[in-house]
Amino acid sequence: MKKLIWLSFFLCLAGWSAQSIAQSGNEFVIPLKDPSKRGKIIAHLNSGSITVKGTARKDVLVKYTSEADKQEKNTTKDGLKRVSGGNVDLTASEVDNTVKISSNSWNEELNLEIEVPAGSDVKLHTYNSGDLMISNVNGEIDLTNYNGAIQALNIKGSVVATTYNDDIKVSFDEVKDGVPMAFSTYNGDIDVTFPGTVKASMKFKTDQGDIYTGFDVDIKSSGPVKKEDTKSGVYKVVINEWKRGDINGGGPEISFKNYNGDIYVRKK
Repeated sequence: MKKLIWLSFFLCLAGWSAQSIAQSGNEFVIPLKDPSKRGKIIAHLNSGSITVKGTARKDVLVKYTSEADKQEKNTTKDGLKRVSGGNVDLTASEVDNTVKISSNSWNEELNLEIEVPAGSDVKLHTYNSGDLMISNVNGEIDLTNYNGAIQALNIKGSVVATTYNDDIKVSFDEVKDGVPMAFSTYNGDIDVTFPGTVKASMKFKTDQGDIYTGFDVDIKSSGPVKKEDTKSGVYKVVINEWKRGDINGGGPEISFKNYNGDIYVRKK
């Protein structure tokens, strides 16, 4: 009961009336101001995972669970039975078709499952103890994780994905024309599948790994970059080598960068 009251308190702060929110158990529905127009969903967690699924719905459904909920409630301490953990810190708001969902808690690990209209733009961010997973969305997607994996499947649109300690896996059904994209991780593999008709100028860099591609592409090295400091008169040679190659005649730049891992560019 405390969790629902705590959540309702924050939702009221967001400016919604009780009549505008459909809430049941550990889930609630957020209406869009204009369901006929493209929406944008922004979700942030300090600790936990976020899963987003594109659907035919015209609103946004949010389901949330905490790690405290998953613990055995029959645990006893000093002869007392455990019936509840801490409160859920979760806020949500909607303004002009932009939905924001966030938790600032570092101690309480949350897991969000969000169902959105398939034609939405999505921006997800998490720091610790979780992954980012998105599927069946047709829009501009921005994914940032610090200590977890990123997975985006059956995407029609564009993706920018950044993590520091895990893998990135993305598969496109369609790619939005003329939009640059970037995939970056420090420790992990990058594995991206494109339609065979994609037109792009690819840019690769991996310090301790290999690059593999299923496309017919002539890979060339950028070579060292020479710089001269005109103020001090110091001449510098900077080794910051990238591999480059065009697919199907070239197009917007798509960059792949990691330090410790392989890069896979697959052809669907």
